[in-house]
Amino acid sequence: MEGNLFITKLNTLFLWVTKLAYLNGLWILFSLIGLVIVGLFPASVAMLTICRKWLHGESTLPIFKTFVKTYKSALLSSNLLGWILAGVGILLYINFLILQANTGQINIVTISAFYLFLVFFLITVSHALPVFVHYRISILNCIRHAFIIGLLNVHLSIAIMISQSSFFYLMFSYPSSAVFFLGSILSIIQMWLALCSFKRIDKRAMKKKSVKAFA
Repeated sequence: MEGNLFITKLNTLFLWVTKLAYLNGLWILFSLIGLVIVGLFPASVAMLTICRKWLHGESTLPIFKTFVKTYKSALLSSNLLGWILAGVGILLYINFLILQANTGQINIVTISAFYLFLVFFLITVSHALPVFVHYRISILNCIRHAFIIGLLNVHLSIAIMISQSSFFYLMFSYPSSAVFFLGSILSIIQMWLALCSFKRIDKRAMKKKSVKAFA
């Protein structure tokens, strides 16, 4: 019995490793099909969509069919969201270089404002794509919701940033592993933590409704 249980668990582990590697392969392939510039964000949304379904218990969903369907439907909107955030990120980086080049000439208020905005930006980015996948709302609402949810669950936003940075570093220390697992494992970590944020927000909303109902 113990031997059969071990084999079953080993088969389950192998199955999930295979699924994650396959999903990562699709992410790379469809990012390249869109020449990265157009393909990266819809491929990432498609990958997060599958991770979300897995985390909700849909372990037998057709991976390729679901990926392609999501990729096509999110092609324009995901690129709009992704490049808005990327554009803000580029502007922040340019401002950072300017601050570095003019150290001592810029007042503390400006520097503090920059770093505060940077923190808010990172909080928003940590939840932006999961919010897009989970709620399917307009781009502006997605950014607004990502910021609010990320700020209300700042510990989970930090957890997303730290876990992803750590895993990213680990994968690039072993490049052969990155080819098979970088995107898929980063996505499943991000989506799992983001779903924890969404559940906390939903609980707060339910409590408010209950209070209003009894008021």
